[in-house]
Amino acid sequence: MIPSRPQRKNLRLESFNYNNPSYVYFLTLCARHLPAAPFQNPAIAEGVVNSLAYIRDAKRGNIYCYCLMPDHLHLALSPLLDLGVSDIVRQLKSYTTRFAWNFGIRGRLWQKSFYDHIARKDEDLVGICEYILANPVRKGLVRSADQWQYCGLWAPLPI
Repeated sequence: MIPSRPQRKNLRLESFNYNNPSYVYFLTLCARHLPAAPFQNPAIAEGVVNSLAYIRDAKRGNIYCYCLMPDHLHLALSPLLDLGVSDIVRQLKSYTTRFAWNFGIRGRLWQKSFYDHIARKDEDLVGICEYILANPVRKGLVRSADQWQYCGLWAPLPI
């Protein structure tokens, strides 16, 4: 008898519509190559930021803020069009992985899945963006958030 693999825990809320553009989603995507830090390569980091800009400019999602760290990405976004959060993340991961292959990355760039937090209407979305943008300061990479070149505050917050 072949032993069964444990079933992977579902990270998404059951019966929640992740296509709903009236919510802001706080996402964390982790690089697969831990403990290595693939986004220390400026070319790969700029490719990820350019991919985020494409999502914004193509009106696939409102990206309120983002911060690309050496080994993970934080962002706050709302989906647009008929795309859900998972669709946007899947496209981002696919494109950036293929892009990173040009710079020596082998296999997948990102870990499977991602972490999300759905911002409730009573949450302080400004606080969520401040938390995202302050990540490099908390990690001791810079003294102030504006010194980190891979962070941005793009869309006005829907509050």
